[in-house]
Amino acid sequence: MSRRIGAFLRALAGGFSRGPLVVLAGMAVLGGLGEPASAVVKDPALCFGDEKSAGDAKAAADRRIAACTAIAEDVTEASPLRAKAYFYRAGARDDMQDWDGAITDYGEAIALDPKRASAYFNRGAAWFDKGDDDRAIADFNMAISLEPSDSQAYSSRGSAFLHKGKVDAAILDFQQAIEADPRNGRAHAELGSALAATGEQEKAIAAYDEAIRIDPTDVTALVNRGIAHAAKGRFDRAIADYDTALGIDPRSADAYAKRSAAWTNKKEWVRAIADANKAIELDAGNIDGYYYRAVAWAGKGNDDRATADFGQVIALDPKDAGAWFARSLVRARRGDAAGAAADCRKAIALKPEKAGDCDAGPADAEAPAAETTAKPDLSSLTKQL
Repeated sequence: MSRRIGAFLRALAGGFSRGPLVVLAGMAVLGGLGEPASAVVKDPALCFGDEKSAGDAKAAADRRIAACTAIAEDVTEASPLRAKAYFYRAGARDDMQDWDGAITDYGEAIALDPKRASAYFNRGAAWFDKGDDDRAIADFNMAISLEPSDSQAYSSRGSAFLHKGKVDAAILDFQQAIEADPRNGRAHAELGSALAATGEQEKAIAAYDEAIRIDPTDVTALVNRGIAHAAKGRFDRAIADYDTALGIDPRSADAYAKRSAAWTNKKEWVRAIADANKAIELDAGNIDGYYYRAVAWAGKGNDDRATADFGQVIALDPKDAGAWFARSLVRARRGDAAGAAADCRKAIALKPEKAGDCDAGPADAEAPAAETTAKPDLSSLTKQL
């Protein structure tokens, strides 16, 4: 029962968003336990087995959790057996994203068996899923103290550090994970993401190469390697990686969105829009899809659609300084000086280094910018990707 944490590098922007977790397969959370444990027949084989139901996964999970509950909540049972039952029940809840239920059950397992490293590890992963990196790191620390050679614990702690922005600490953990297990492909991939965050794209690509050599089907590593190639201006190589990723997972919205970014940098607007459309079709909340489609619409001269798509990015993430900045440029080109200035001021408030890149209007920040402001050069938009 292992889990691995990833962290997906946002395309060429240096930020981080959560990546996929490889969690306990084939389990689902129990909707409710209405009957006391004594009313359920104990079935250790069902609780601890590796049931792979081809039918209703929810029903299968209900049976598993009921069987585990009958054991876990029976105080006459031996503590090690109860701890194991809580652990397996936690896994079922965890798999269905019931993080609170999983965390509670892992805590029960730890209370009964404080030396169970896997319970600390899985609880740490659940904390990570909830967005509590500090508690995740604390649990990964405990898992490592109990099993100092656990490669997965190091790589998972590294992912939590990476998400907190502690890149140096993350790199050390990924390197430790690789030393403990050179075949830990996820550690190589995450090391690539951390190195990319420092701007060391060639080293990042080397790390992704190793991750892909270990697992040629690692879609995340393929997409991230494509991002690193794009950051170096090698858009054809980036597109080749995105193509491979989509051949493995045709439903990867991220791969379509990143390929759209590459097409925009090549000024192939129609292809960029087609890929962005697909990304949005697969994931209506895919911010990158809207952003790159907006850039492509701007490239085609359709400022109305570009403005609308940048607006959608802002609606999804009001703190996206790049979208405010980009919409400012498009509005200025449309002659909407007041709107452009307002957007520019917002971009600068979110990211002060944007000052001077767009027209923020008069110093009092209230009056509209002069209508005689020169039309902006939108060619810089793709460089924001």
